[in-house]
Amino acid sequence: MATIRLYRHPDCAKCARYARWHRRLDWLGRFEDSTGVSPVGSLHLGEVVVQDLHHGTTLRGAAGLTLLCRQIPAYWPLLPLLRIPAVRHRVEREFSGCADGGCSLD
Repeated sequence: MATIRLYRHPDCAKCARYARWHRRLDWLGRFEDSTGVSPVGSLHLGEVVVQDLHHGTTLRGAAGLTLLCRQIPAYWPLLPLLRIPAVRHRVEREFSGCADGGCSLD
């Protein structure tokens, strides 16, 4: 049973690729993704939000990635890295949407 839902823009190839990886690594079945309208409204290209299905909270950026990492055991080694300010800043920038071609798959 899914415990988190990742909302992503339906036209973002980069977000779709990340969602496929999350599904592959989620052997416990805790993750699902959606291209529907998120609880925070419509999303920009490259923007991702994560909803905790048990509590109903919706998180953006590094907080959302932290929730995702807690639910998928393959990501547990990344959790300590998310406490480093430079890493958190990079994650915030990465998940807040595309700017100036930031969503390219190159």
